[in-house]
Amino acid sequence: MAKNILVFTKDYAGQQLLKYLKELKIYPFIASVSKNDALQKNTGSVYKYHKDFQIFEVSSSTYEYAKNIIPQADYIICVDWKKDYFSGINVNCPVYYMQPSLLPKYRGYGAVSQQILRGVIYSGVTIYEYNGIIDGGDIVYQKEIKIEDYFNASDFIDITSKKTAEFIKELYNNKKFEKSKQNNSIAFYLPKTRSSSKVVDFNASAVSLYNFIRAYSFPYGMVSFYYKGKEYKIASASIESWSGIEGRPGEVVSQNDYGLIVACGSGSILIKEVEIDGSIMKAHMINAFDGDIFL
Repeated sequence: MAKNILVFTKDYAGQQLLKYLKELKIYPFIASVSKNDALQKNTGSVYKYHKDFQIFEVSSSTYEYAKNIIPQADYIICVDWKKDYFSGINVNCPVYYMQPSLLPKYRGYGAVSQQILRGVIYSGVTIYEYNGIIDGGDIVYQKEIKIEDYFNASDFIDITSKKTAEFIKELYNNKKFEKSKQNNSIAFYLPKTRSSSKVVDFNASAVSLYNFIRAYSFPYGMVSFYYKGKEYKIASASIESWSGIEGRPGEVVSQNDYGLIVACGSGSILIKEVEIDGSIMKAHMINAFDGDIFL
């Protein structure tokens, strides 16, 4: 068995990874951001499992400031971690990164959201060996994942975390992985998403809007709409009708016990739950009426 495996991870992906590692009875060393940073973000934390794993608090800026406080490792694995963390630094063991896509497609940050937003059906998880090129190293492990049309961002993250935990178990079992070069001719990088782009435009089709809601659902902050000067974040929604003119875009068509049906440019969506001032509530409790317009 490998002597030491060290995992750099954080946030919801890290929390779910530790959940699955615990289920597999695999306990590598964990390095993560400080407890205070994790608490402030409120998007999941590896410290939920502090009784099960030895966790080292490190700077998330560069490996140079972490190497003196973490144990020596035979393998380092990074999950939802800064992609140039090891840039220009010699490390005495292989460094693997997990990317939630089938590399070489969807390199860069935001792969989970962008694939859901674009309606990608067949994606996956890729583990590659870091070589100084962001998401460009040799592939050592890759598994296909189907993104179901009801998946939110957290559902996809759950599966990628589980697959990564299975990879780590195979490392402990001394499985040998054959590395393969990426096909750079079909590779592309994703731009970072600006927070201002997370405002709903009801002029879009119901399908496009539904994908938008799913793509930026928890743990990515959720998308917003405005009603009577207040900002509401959509915590849960579904497609009510796929096409057709239901009303003016943003118009509340009707409401029921499940939520509010709102017209889109084509079709309509059912907004089930919203967040306001940090609290989740049923959408029909915001006291909107038929004919009201959300912006």
